[in-house]
Amino acid sequence: MTEKNKCRAIAGIVYAVGLGLILAEFAGCKAREKIFTIGIVSEVSLNAEVLEGFKQGMIELGYIEGKNLMYINKSVKMLDKQDIEAGIKEVLSQDIDILLTLGRSVPIGAKELVKGTDMPVLFCGDAWPVEDGLVESLIHPGGNIVGVRAAESLPKALEWLVKIVPGAIKIWVPYNPDDNVSVSDIRHLEKAASPLGVEFVLHETRSVEEAVAAIGDLPKDIDAIFLVPSPTLNPGSEKLSQAAISRGIPVGASIRLDESILITLTSDFIDAGKKAARLAQRIHEDGIKPADLPVETSEVRLIINVKTAEEIGIVIPDNILGQATTIIR
Repeated sequence: MTEKNKCRAIAGIVYAVGLGLILAEFAGCKAREKIFTIGIVSEVSLNAEVLEGFKQGMIELGYIEGKNLMYINKSVKMLDKQDIEAGIKEVLSQDIDILLTLGRSVPIGAKELVKGTDMPVLFCGDAWPVEDGLVESLIHPGGNIVGVRAAESLPKALEWLVKIVPGAIKIWVPYNPDDNVSVSDIRHLEKAASPLGVEFVLHETRSVEEAVAAIGDLPKDIDAIFLVPSPTLNPGSEKLSQAAISRGIPVGASIRLDESILITLTSDFIDAGKKAARLAQRIHEDGIKPADLPVETSEVRLIINVKTAEEIGIVIPDNILGQATTIIR
């Protein structure tokens, strides 16, 4: 090989090596660009369980935060339309791939803000997404929003309360008329009253302290208390439950609150989060549009507190306990 050809060969090798390094670096950049970025807007602390389930689900699907996955989180004030809108806009401005909305008000706000775009939106927590205008139908959501609805535990929770407390006819329901979620759920609850032969005694209250005082003054013909989801009363559910126990009155709920409550039928929020993660994967990896994915429904959990039952003098049959997901003793 002549000296000239040797130089050409060396130059070719140097060029090839250099090009390879450039391509490798370029490939590395492309890989880094493929990080799946999920924006999350959440309105209540209860959604911590949903988010926990979602993150567990993403790990099970092979996503590792910091490697091929990134979360951008934003908490907003419940029922504060301006704060919710500002929070959604803030997250949408950060180049995300999917927007995960937790709660009942956030998905509605997100649907309006992404209208006319191709941004996929997932919702988690609304038991009535069709009635609330989130989707056109459970099978064909339409638009670019889909998700996991909470199980319709409200009427079933009432049914379980009546099973556990035979003869329960008059049921006291405290609620804050300023809590839209409570007012909406009471409408659904009232539909279940007639078939069960129960009568609701609705009581307006605007604080936990007012509700506790009202429980202390309840007439003797009140057979049970039923708690609907309430941003006002949920944080004080332990005080409400203890006040009821001191009066020997059984309490039922359709959302997981204080564990001393006699009977709770609630959505399995961890399960809901994992199902939302699978929807996120199908949208991101398979390129399926939200409009083409059916809305999923979370599993339910029946929680019975036997210790509370003993305190208020109720014996729960074994056939009912056998159907419980969790028994608190």
